Amino acid sequence: MSLAYAITIAAALVVVARLLTFRRRGRYRPGVSLAAWLIIVLATVLAVLGPPPSDAIRWLIALGMVALAIGLIRTGGNVAHLIRPLRRQ
Repeated sequence: MSLAYAITIAAALVVVARLLTFRRRGRYRPGVSLAAWLIIVLATVLAVLGPPPSDAIRWLIALGMVALAIGLIRTGGNVAHLIRPLRRQ
């Protein structure tokens, strides 16, 4: 197991755990719920299927997962707050 794959697995566990333990306060938004579900599926697939053959892509995926995990921890697991800067005003 490479270091990049270990980092990817650890970040995926953090992402899935944070999203599964999120307590919604307010109204239900189906689009945000779907985005959270897709993030959980993506993190699980990346952790289960294993690393891609290219070393550069392995590190890119690891850094992306770490960035996602940090973003979810900072927003308290709220995907709506995570994607808020991407919305048009």
